[in-house]
Amino acid sequence: AAGYPVEIDLQLAADGIAMVFHDPSLDRLTEASGPVGARTAAELGRLRLDGTAETIPTLEHVLAMVDGRIPLLLELKRQPAGTGPLEEACRSALAAYRGPVAVQSFDPFAMAWFARHAPRLLRGQISGDFRTHTGNLPAWCKFLSRRLLLNAMSRPHFISYDVRCLPHWAPLRARAQGTPLLAWTVRTAAERQLAAQYADNVIFEGYRP
Repeated sequence: AAGYPVEIDLQLAADGIAMVFHDPSLDRLTEASGPVGARTAAELGRLRLDGTAETIPTLEHVLAMVDGRIPLLLELKRQPAGTGPLEEACRSALAAYRGPVAVQSFDPFAMAWFARHAPRLLRGQISGDFRTHTGNLPAWCKFLSRRLLLNAMSRPHFISYDVRCLPHWAPLRARAQGTPLLAWTVRTAAERQLAAQYADNVIFEGYRP
């Protein structure tokens, strides 16, 4: 309603459909339990979110609801089955969509998949120090991703970096070389001021910038 772009998270249902849901398990945000990927889209669509009347939507449902009125930033969560199925489900859902949209992930292999299979779709590499957000990456991948050393593979159009880690030489070097930098997740005036010094834009919640 305010015209802001919206960032949403994607998980994969058991029947290969991209779902708009943050966590890998249902325990925190629904009355059900267990992994999201163990249930079909229809089963997930019947679960109510955290005591509300809302249910878990598919990506296609959200795309139809937004209908190009605002930009969308889609974060693909790393899947236990590896790279490919969620990325393909996302690409399939976006095939007929004409609104402004970009994808991003902590997983550089997910962005490398889009670089190969949907190179025109804008893609971003998410990173930080991985102390609070692990991205479900192995230790070696976190070490390299923290320093953006896998960007040659993922070839991101932009970087999303943890605002609490700024300034950091890796995203600042990428920005100096012409790659736009987003700071996530900005929640306070102090973080907004910090982001303004080092980043081109912010992923925010809890206030109006």
